[in-house]
Amino acid sequence: MRESVRHTAIELVANAFEKTGVIKAVSRWNRREGGIILAFHEISPAALSRKLTQVAEQYTFVSLSELVNRLAGGKSTAGLVAITFDDGFKTVIESAVNLADSHHWPMTFFLPTRYIDTQEPYWFHELKPLLESAPQKQLSIDHTVLSLVDQSAIAEAFHILSKKFCMYSSDEEIDNALRHIRAMLFESEERPPGLRTPKPISWHRVRELSGREDLSFESHSVNHLALSRLTEEAVRMEMERSRSRIEEMTGRKVAHFCYPYGGPGEIGAVAPRMAQRLFSSAVTLVRGRCGRNPNLAFLPRIALYEQDSEPVVALKVGLAR
Repeated sequence: MRESVRHTAIELVANAFEKTGVIKAVSRWNRREGGIILAFHEISPAALSRKLTQVAEQYTFVSLSELVNRLAGGKSTAGLVAITFDDGFKTVIESAVNLADSHHWPMTFFLPTRYIDTQEPYWFHELKPLLESAPQKQLSIDHTVLSLVDQSAIAEAFHILSKKFCMYSSDEEIDNALRHIRAMLFESEERPPGLRTPKPISWHRVRELSGREDLSFESHSVNHLALSRLTEEAVRMEMERSRSRIEEMTGRKVAHFCYPYGGPGEIGAVAPRMAQRLFSSAVTLVRGRCGRNPNLAFLPRIALYEQDSEPVVALKVGLAR
């Protein structure tokens, strides 16, 4: 419910600003302040194409490495945008590659390596399909009863549960929580047959694509855990093991890291210090623009989603500071 209300409010503001011309005026000013890194997750080919085509009308797409190198060298990044994708979804990467072929747009893909190694979904791939397909219409977890009677209730339950899952600090905790939810909703701890979850790209396909200079594959950790919940040694292992695995499979140096979940609360204080030692840059989901003297271990990004209309995209990109 609250996500739906928030999205509706953003749409109203974006439409109002578009009619007054405020977004265009502010966008022209902000554009001079520095470049932008776009972030995509699950998104359809048509929506991805529309959003990138819209941004391309005002900005020039460059690789993430070029943007970061310019930032590191104190050079201007005004009018430049890097395109990034999180989570290693097969269909999203393939649609992005098609756009790269058609428009010569460089792309960066952040891979969480256990997902590709095991071809098994992470909790955020599985949780919503579980709630949507459950024969039971309520779920009791941690002394809280969540209703699943309609899409609005399911969205609210997913929001509440996602907060809980982001706090877990191990695969074991996550697996136990998922088994409990499956047992409560389906009377079995096993994943229900036929549950539709997004498929990861294969290492074979990563190898094929990694030979292209316009595409890069970078680190998104191994287990996609909130790094703020881990010990310093565990953070280092998440970064180094993911980096080594991708380098092994691509034969190319991994220079950039993407924090799982991307918010300050999930990133914590240790991870940026570690990323600064191990990578050329690390990106967040903190909305903003890459202006002067940026922290290369805590770069902002602008996340664009399937439901974002043209006015919302214009608002997010144009008003970023």
